[in-house]
Amino acid sequence: MIVTAVPRAPENTPTTFSGFGLPDELGALRDLAGRFVREQLRPAEDALGPEATAIPPEVLTELRQRARSLGLWCLDAPAEYGGAGLSAFELVVVLEEACKHRFCFPHAGAGSFGQSPPVVLYQGGPDIIERFVRPTIEHGWTSFTAIAEESGGSDPARAIRTTAKRDGDHYVLSGRKMWITNAERADYGVVYARTDAGIGAFIVETSRPGVATSRIPVIRDHAPTELVLDDVRIPAGNLVGQEGQGLTLAASWLVRGRLTYAARAVGIADEAVRLAVEWMGTRSTFGAPLATRQGLQWSIADAVVEINAGRWLTWQAAWKADTGQDARLEAAMAKLYCTEVGFRVVDSVMQILGAMGMARELPLESWFRDLRVARVVEGTSEMLRSQIARQVIGPAVKAKN
Repeated sequence: MIVTAVPRAPENTPTTFSGFGLPDELGALRDLAGRFVREQLRPAEDALGPEATAIPPEVLTELRQRARSLGLWCLDAPAEYGGAGLSAFELVVVLEEACKHRFCFPHAGAGSFGQSPPVVLYQGGPDIIERFVRPTIEHGWTSFTAIAEESGGSDPARAIRTTAKRDGDHYVLSGRKMWITNAERADYGVVYARTDAGIGAFIVETSRPGVATSRIPVIRDHAPTELVLDDVRIPAGNLVGQEGQGLTLAASWLVRGRLTYAARAVGIADEAVRLAVEWMGTRSTFGAPLATRQGLQWSIADAVVEINAGRWLTWQAAWKADTGQDARLEAAMAKLYCTEVGFRVVDSVMQILGAMGMARELPLESWFRDLRVARVVEGTSEMLRSQIARQVIGPAVKAKN
């Protein structure tokens, strides 16, 4: 695998995208992730029982050790810092298999594969690399990214009210962030706050005085948090890049984030179809197997077509990102399409399985709730449609928005 601090195209990336075939090494890594999920992760989840909402820390620690020994650790973090060093394309291919289990939100493997540092940190200089990037990978630290606020999340340039004021060799941060993943258990996070020069990206350790979190119960099992910053003092060296560069730095994070949501949705939908086909082959109604019912056959056919379309969209977006091109539009299309397809497919499979589709004995109802959330986070479907339309229609619509 090619390894860089700022992802670029791997050596085996073709000069034009075809979407057909995978390099042997990548195929082997994908299969390895799939075996780990089938042989290690799913049995661990099943042993917890249907009422469980997460993998306990002691079980997760053991799974992490096994995953790390297999080279499945911090999949997209550069190998020079201890990660697996996957490019965007390699990452989305592996994530399809790595997410075919119950607790795959908000992280593949329920955290078994570790959590890579926020990608903006790779642009923070040697000091930030040593203080945050390397320890995150080596010690399995958890981090968060805080952009959204009560005033909104889809338009951060206008919505961000959290402030960061320079005070000598420190910054003082004040404000409230909403819907933040992992903040309640994180070691640190990247907080986007307003400075005199614009939005900046600041690293905030959760142990600092003035930092408080509270859970926000939602439809899915993993609750987001509200993050309160009450005159939190941080060293000036915790600023990533320069004041006013925060949203520019966040662009790379948004592309990766949207690609991972797209790949996760494709993997879940693919696994849901497998469960449906397995069920249809063993169940009968009115003297005939479910697999012979044309209505159900068409449901499966539609699902497979949409899954493959979503996969190609995701692969194309990842390939474009790896070749150094602007992939924001393609990542938006992939995230929009795949999360909506994933939701439709899981809903359809739940209908095929009837009452069993609603039972917590299977992961379908959990995926259903997770994918409903996925259509809102990392850009709502409506916001992504608007973004795509502005790119396609051009200056006329941009001038009116």
